[in-house]
Amino acid sequence: MDEQGLGKADERFIEGDSDTVIDGAKLLVWLKKDTWQLAGKWMAQRQVKEFAQSLNRKRFAGFSNWRLPTASEAKSLFDKTQKNSDNMGQEIYLSDLFEPGCGFLCWTSDVRHNIQGVRLNFRKGIPIYDDIFRVSRGASRLVRDIEKQAD
Repeated sequence: MDEQGLGKADERFIEGDSDTVIDGAKLLVWLKKDTWQLAGKWMAQRQVKEFAQSLNRKRFAGFSNWRLPTASEAKSLFDKTQKNSDNMGQEIYLSDLFEPGCGFLCWTSDVRHNIQGVRLNFRKGIPIYDDIFRVSRGASRLVRDIEKQAD
């Protein structure tokens, strides 16, 4: 799927390719799998940032601008009308275009007081503050902005 002309997409989420989901409303490209599914391990927020940098060095899915979502971007994925399942088989409210079996807590790039990161809970749709060094069930769904095409 071409990224051009998505500003007024009829569908919010469109399958991009085997690795991505395009958000036509927010003009973002999300990875179908979260960091838990890609790396096979839980990570602290800083480890997720380093993981994104490693994907960027490899030009994962052809791009080098993968990053943690903002809390607002992560929250925009939560939708009670959408059903998916996390790595424990519990129901989460995320489009089924995303790979099932992900972590239900999503690290974001938002931080307060240099030590508390925001994690979004895809089971309840609520943000929580957690120690950025905490690894427990730490994962994130990486995102990138759609690059504007020159006229």
